[in-house]
Amino acid sequence: MTWSWGRRTRERFEVGVAAGSRAFEMSTQLARRQAREQARLWRAKAFFILQCGLAAVVAYSIAHYVFEVAVPLFAPVAAMICLGMTYGQRFRRAIEITVGVAVGAFVGESFFHLAGLGPWQVGAIVVTAMSVASVLGAGPLMVTQAGVQGLIVALLSGTSSTAFGRWFEALIGSCVAVVFAGLVPASMIARPRAKSTALLETLSSLLTATALGLSARDEEMLEDALTRARATESDLAVLRGMTDDAVEVVAISPLHFGRRREVRELGAMLAPIDRAMRNARVLIRRSATAVHVGEAVPATYVEAIIELADATDLLARAVREGRPSPALEAALERTALDTQAPAPGAPLSAEVVRAQIRSILVDFHQVLGRPLDDARARLAGEA
Repeated sequence: MTWSWGRRTRERFEVGVAAGSRAFEMSTQLARRQAREQARLWRAKAFFILQCGLAAVVAYSIAHYVFEVAVPLFAPVAAMICLGMTYGQRFRRAIEITVGVAVGAFVGESFFHLAGLGPWQVGAIVVTAMSVASVLGAGPLMVTQAGVQGLIVALLSGTSSTAFGRWFEALIGSCVAVVFAGLVPASMIARPRAKSTALLETLSSLLTATALGLSARDEEMLEDALTRARATESDLAVLRGMTDDAVEVVAISPLHFGRRREVRELGAMLAPIDRAMRNARVLIRRSATAVHVGEAVPATYVEAIIELADATDLLARAVREGRPSPALEAALERTALDTQAPAPGAPLSAEVVRAQIRSILVDFHQVLGRPLDDARARLAGEA
């Protein structure tokens, strides 16, 4: 009796150690992925900051050395504003902001030289600049920008020795921004590709966290993963803007005419990546529900989520490199095979999890450019 009790205790201890080791491994993997995600966010901002800095240098140099403006304040400022407020359909919006900045600067300096500066002039400048911008068809941000620029120019024009000098500076900066938007775009081909890769890597991290939460039956961890998954909606909106931007760039810039096919392929990835994120949110929410109500998700389904996370990493690499790997194809096929049949006695929540895994697999095949019928056939083992 004592020997039997000791053996059972040892077996429970070994199972606990194995489960703890697996939980520690998945936690470490999740931490590494989160660190990589933060690094990617910084790299994306670094490119934007560098472009704004270069545009400011060019605008300042043109105003100072070509047109001999002693202290060209508005040229670099206008360039930065135009680039900084034009995320998505960048060239068109840069032109709109150029109009807003130019209108505001012109109205502000006109009032200063013709009527001076005082309380009523300040109100008149704001109203006139915003009204003119509205009549020209500018959007709400552009209308506000016109009013702000008009007010700032009027307040600073007292230090300018040249009539309409500040307006001319703003025009120089705006024109530089338009050139940068068309020739040195922030959303060239690399940016939507990099953002798509980052979203897929985030999805892999979320799937890993879900598997860990199910293994530990940790409802709080699953709810946290669900919150993070819902937050990706803003990232998808950014990706849509980047994709629109890339489409516009290849349409207007001769430097990128040869990459139109690549941009179309990147644009085609957007919808299946969006669906994959939505299906993942359903998967995570149902996993949290299963833990909350005490339903057991079979261990084979948890392993399938881990396999799907690994396949997502490989898909992210394929998107980044522009070609799928044999390892990715094998991972997709293996996950489809492992989830083809329901586990005996699996409860409703578990079956929803399995269904969502397979739905995400269909989305992944479509990310690779495969038609819906072909993607479904591959899940059924017919391709």
